[in-house]
Amino acid sequence: MSSPLPSKSPARLSLFKLAGPTIVGNLLLSVVHLAAIRIVAALGSDAVAAVIAADRIYMAVQLIVFSITAGTTAMVAHAWGGNKPEEADRVVKLSAVVTLIASALLCLVIPWLARPLVGIFGLQGDMLDQSALYLTVLVFFNIFFSFLAVISAALRAAGDAMTPVWVAAIGNVINIALAYALVYGVGIIPALGILGAAIAAGLSYALVAIIFYLMWRNQRLLLKPLRQRFWESARLRKLIRIALPAGIEQFVFNVSIIAFMWVVSLYGTEAFTAYGIGVNVLSISIVIGMGFAIATATMTGQNLGAGQPDEAERAAWRNLKISFATMALIGLVLGVNARVIGSFFINDALVLDYLVALTIMVAVVQPMMSIEFTLGGALRGAGDTRSPARIMATGFLFGRVILTAVFYWLELSVHWIYAALIADYIIKSAMYMHVFRKGNWKTAFNGGP
Repeated sequence: MSSPLPSKSPARLSLFKLAGPTIVGNLLLSVVHLAAIRIVAALGSDAVAAVIAADRIYMAVQLIVFSITAGTTAMVAHAWGGNKPEEADRVVKLSAVVTLIASALLCLVIPWLARPLVGIFGLQGDMLDQSALYLTVLVFFNIFFSFLAVISAALRAAGDAMTPVWVAAIGNVINIALAYALVYGVGIIPALGILGAAIAAGLSYALVAIIFYLMWRNQRLLLKPLRQRFWESARLRKLIRIALPAGIEQFVFNVSIIAFMWVVSLYGTEAFTAYGIGVNVLSISIVIGMGFAIATATMTGQNLGAGQPDEAERAAWRNLKISFATMALIGLVLGVNARVIGSFFINDALVLDYLVALTIMVAVVQPMMSIEFTLGGALRGAGDTRSPARIMATGFLFGRVILTAVFYWLELSVHWIYAALIADYIIKSAMYMHVFRKGNWKTAFNGGP
């Protein structure tokens, strides 16, 4: 069956047309997370800690979905750049089935593990129960999330970064409205507390997934569903080969975050709450880096698919210059206004002091984060997911585990624990520069070194 070819050659891909919508979409998602914390904050710092703990574990169990979408991005971009939209369709369908199976398995496992998982952050009593229930509810909606994650990644890899934004924006608006209504109760709707925030998030995932599915099924997206077989062992092996290292990277990343949060929790609820809020506040700058990462992955994959490795390299370096300057500026703005921003979310003086210190430290590493995001995106778009996994593990071991253990053993303040983040990003940014300059990533998609 014949099908339309991509309308643009890889060389004509625009960084800002790819990164801009992605950044806007991620910013909207960050605003939703911040709004949820702001809504729950009226219930007290313990409630905020419960939501933060459940969200962190939920993101950790998503490593399967995120690893598969890393493979989806590389394979769809490569197929689209090589004028093979029918292969892109096969990859989308295969990725969707694999993530749906994984999500169904999580629905069976997580309800039994939810309580001990969130319990590692020191939650007790009613907050522990509510946090575990919050996590369980989110996992049951993960089937919807997995599909929207796959279709969004595939559309961006094909060059359509705008559609995922406006569809997700609809879900975000409904999420915030439902969260307020379900947390505090409105009219006949009972007040459900933090459980209401989980239900609101889950329903928004379901809505967006259904909209995406209907648009895809009715041929309204850039990627068209074709009547063809897609389950092929060679294709599945390639998807797994790319996804497995990405999954290891996600595992290491989430273990590092959880371990780091666990150490912070040893310093008390105030330090833990500050870290959780700080990560969400700073995600506003982080998502900008993610926009550059996704755009660079698309440009790299499509250029390699079109047989233009030199253009892929030039595009990555151009993108890095822009992302470096952009994130340095964002970091400066966040650092200077740390107290003003923090006071919007929390009034507790001690929590606010911790939050300000953390914000300043992470603002310092924003330029180094741009290197990780942009060059990491280039490597993943090329199909090299092994190098980011090795780099993540190295930064985690030497930048977080060892330094954090030393600082805690020396009984230093939690500010020193926060500062371990700086060493982590120094190590990772240096390694990314070295690996990218070597150039082995140019042959990674077909199993090269």
